[in-house]
Amino acid sequence: MSNLFRTTAPLASEISMFIQLLAFCVLIIGFIVVKRNLFKIHGAVMFSAALLNIISVLFYMIPSALDLVDTSIPGFNILFRTHILLGICVIGLSGYILLDWRFQEPGSTCFQNKKWMLGLALTWTAQIILGILLFMRLYQ
Repeated sequence: MSNLFRTTAPLASEISMFIQLLAFCVLIIGFIVVKRNLFKIHGAVMFSAALLNIISVLFYMIPSALDLVDTSIPGFNILFRTHILLGICVIGLSGYILLDWRFQEPGSTCFQNKKWMLGLALTWTAQIILGILLFMRLYQ
């Protein structure tokens, strides 16, 4: 039994959940920063959130997911597959936006991506909520 969240989850799953919650907090900070028109800081904050997400996925989620492929928990598989699909979308879209930005001053392309960024934020939030639900379903 691990101690971060007082669940029956393996320590790796709890670390992953902690990193994802931290990434979500950073995502909220990024939203606040952009509303104050601090666009370069917003980019750096969002880069940090994306980096946290990628670390969590590569080092914790993928190894855990490989162990969970054959589970018989009712309703789990659809939740699990939706979480994976949203996660792939989040990593792909955040990677595209960050590569387009490349730590430059905000320009016309940055503001053209505004709708994509909002969609990414909503998808990312949904993906994190599904991850929390999966975690709760697996490790009550």
